[in-house]
Amino acid sequence: MTDNSTTPSPRLLFLLNNDYGELALAMYFLQGRDLVDSSTLLLPPRLFADNKDTLPCEAREYKSIEDIVRLVDTTKPDIVFLFSGYILPNHELLSLEVMAALVQLLSDRDCKIVTSDPFFGIFSQMGPSTICGPEALRLFETDIIPDLSWEYRINSTCGNLRILEQFAMASHILKDTIHLYYCCPDPRDERIEGSAHTAYFFNPCLVYDEKESSTSDVSQSGNADSEPAEKPHWLFILGAVDYELQTRLYGEAECIDMLEKKLNQTLQTGRRFVFLAPNECVQKLISRVPISARKDLLNFCSFEDFTSLLLKAEYVFYWNLASYSTFLRVINGLPMFMFDGGHLVRHVKPMSERMAHSYYQNWTPPFLDPDEVLNTETLAELSKDYKQATRNILKNLKELPSPEQVIKDLLHK
Repeated sequence: MTDNSTTPSPRLLFLLNNDYGELALAMYFLQGRDLVDSSTLLLPPRLFADNKDTLPCEAREYKSIEDIVRLVDTTKPDIVFLFSGYILPNHELLSLEVMAALVQLLSDRDCKIVTSDPFFGIFSQMGPSTICGPEALRLFETDIIPDLSWEYRINSTCGNLRILEQFAMASHILKDTIHLYYCCPDPRDERIEGSAHTAYFFNPCLVYDEKESSTSDVSQSGNADSEPAEKPHWLFILGAVDYELQTRLYGEAECIDMLEKKLNQTLQTGRRFVFLAPNECVQKLISRVPISARKDLLNFCSFEDFTSLLLKAEYVFYWNLASYSTFLRVINGLPMFMFDGGHLVRHVKPMSERMAHSYYQNWTPPFLDPDEVLNTETLAELSKDYKQATRNILKNLKELPSPEQVIKDLLHK
């Protein structure tokens, strides 16, 4: 990945929540750009511990609002990116009241404020007046699990009301901030609903250049000699929320049985699996796979190692259609498959349609039946049209402004 941009850049500060997805978005913006030289990533403890020595720009840890304000005063950023302002309060990193105070403080210091929006505008027009039961029922699905009791439905609706209240208050706090999207505007020529202040970007440095890659994979320990270089790997990615959803849908025992079958089916094809999942899930699978393969059951890895595993995998399998990391597979024409749409698509009713138009541009990655056996012939057949579909997506993305152009435009708004 190379880039010859020499445009001088202002000081940028990225305030991240606990999601690896938001770290990925920051890297999508900065990777390969001269912007990294004037950028600082402010990470919560979990992300900082795993990534502090592997990121291309300066990384700092924060544990409180005092840490954030101290760094703002020290670095004097021109632009502050909240990744994401919509869910920082949900992760209990900042309360809504503290985030409102932070936005005001940044504004008083003449900082431009940008937020990512993982919901593609679904909640960005909300305010206190929209917090009501009918609105919660319109937006949130309460029938995710079959045969739910009426008590569960009532409790779920009450929980959705609390979530709706948080998003409505966050939307009000963020109403004057720039909303940054890494996807195209709606192909039907309708802009993403929400804030009038929107920006779109594409970073061409994310398009993988095979000539620049090594032939070896990255393992959890970083030891490239742990597996023969010529042995392809299949990557399985199951996040914590989606693991919980799968266990609720099918029961924990059946879910673990299904995962065991997928991993051993991978080995039977002559491939190596790499499985990323919560530690609870990993521990339940350790005794169910060959000893030689257990090192590839991972409950974490750095963003750098994850990206290497993602790009070099022959196939990647997800339980989450909305995962940020699918972006790298799509723009590089690398096949991936879905076992499930995931928690956002299942729970937020408008999410599937919004993603189809703005993110996947009226194309959907192949879905697999979890009960069907994985085999190379079926996967190769399903991958036939993949490159052409993703090539069209990449063509549209390349028409978007570069990160440098976005920065320039932001400073003149």
